[in-house]
Amino acid sequence: MNEKSKMNKRFKNFLVVWFGQFVSVLGSGISSFGLSLWIYMMTKSATTFAMTFLVQILPGILFAPFAGSLADRKQRKYIIMGTDSLDALLKVVLVVLLLTKKIEVWMVYPLTFLSQTLGTFQNPAFNATIPLLVDKEDVPRANGFMQLIRAIQNMLAPLIAGALFPFIGLAGLFIIDFITFFVAIFTILPQKITQEIEEVPSSNFTKTIVDDLKVAVNVLKEKQGFIQLIVVFSILNFIANIGMVLIGPLVMSNFDTKIYGLINSISGIAMVLGGFISGIIPSKEHKVRLIFLSLIICSIGMIIMGINYHWIVIAVGFFFFMLPTPYANGTLGSLLQLKIETKMLGRVGALVDCLMKIITPIAIIFAGFLADNVFNPLLVENGALSNTFVAKIFGVGKGRGIGLLFTICGILLFAICAYMLFDKNVNQLEEQNPDVLND
Repeated sequence: MNEKSKMNKRFKNFLVVWFGQFVSVLGSGISSFGLSLWIYMMTKSATTFAMTFLVQILPGILFAPFAGSLADRKQRKYIIMGTDSLDALLKVVLVVLLLTKKIEVWMVYPLTFLSQTLGTFQNPAFNATIPLLVDKEDVPRANGFMQLIRAIQNMLAPLIAGALFPFIGLAGLFIIDFITFFVAIFTILPQKITQEIEEVPSSNFTKTIVDDLKVAVNVLKEKQGFIQLIVVFSILNFIANIGMVLIGPLVMSNFDTKIYGLINSISGIAMVLGGFISGIIPSKEHKVRLIFLSLIICSIGMIIMGINYHWIVIAVGFFFFMLPTPYANGTLGSLLQLKIETKMLGRVGALVDCLMKIITPIAIIFAGFLADNVFNPLLVENGALSNTFVAKIFGVGKGRGIGLLFTICGILLFAICAYMLFDKNVNQLEEQNPDVLND
């Protein structure tokens, strides 16, 4: 078998695993979208709606060091399978609560927290496995395909959930999610994944975690420009999440759940296009510059979303916001996988994920508070800005304060990305840090 045939076989094996993850993630997206609709319909509160995002993000901050160490110390394949299995059991619990009519809004938070905790342990294991499944030259393409999963989820999940919800209810959506888990298990189970595992230096697990965290920090310090890049990304995540957690309230202030599902599906189409671009035409050089150029497009999308209350304008803005997202995320993932030693990728990847999310909970908490108590009151009838030029631009009424908040976030996002395009330290990151994977 020649080298090209081996390469093709390895990428085909990756696509098998990719398909399993695609089906599983789509199932999770269907149940998650149905759950978000259920919560907002039950509470009608932007703050309560935002709290669901908070419990989704917290596990990635709290447990990232543990997840990273586990991904490098244990067989990643079995971590992926184990977390999938436990998450499936959680779905069974939710179905039972729904069918017996025992569920209350507060119960969703701990169950969601547990589900996201399992995802926190799975993500670094899976991301660190990608370079083991494909050849070096296929790493950017593989990451593009992984971004495509989320893109298709965003496109199809709202449509499927919205169409099925009236007939099978939230319990039925969770049953679908449970079934899809088997596809993920049976596609990764037969794969042979060769992984170099470091021995645990101490019998004290807590000490091992602390030591691993120190190692991951030192690795990032040694890689020129990485710390600065991660800090900037965490700030961008903070700004974007203030707006993103309020998309539901922004839309449903004036429209029904069908329109909300349609807008989410349109954004999903944008992510699919972005995922195809990332997978078919991966970035081979100038990755950092391309990341910030793509994020400028995201910022323009946020500005558009806030300008006008009409759902078509919001949908167009959301489209432009989500279009470059797979490309930016996939390119950042490729940078890590190409520049960080594979045996340490779990620890470093988990730390990076934690650092980029660490101030996001503040954004999520502020988002609901700012919407309900600051910005929405500004642009209602007789509000502080209802007779100013701001009202002439954004309008007066339900959700227009959230629109103003979106536009402010978009302008801040634009300014930071434009500045980073001229930062030499970050833009020379690729040249200053040699690749660690062999050709």
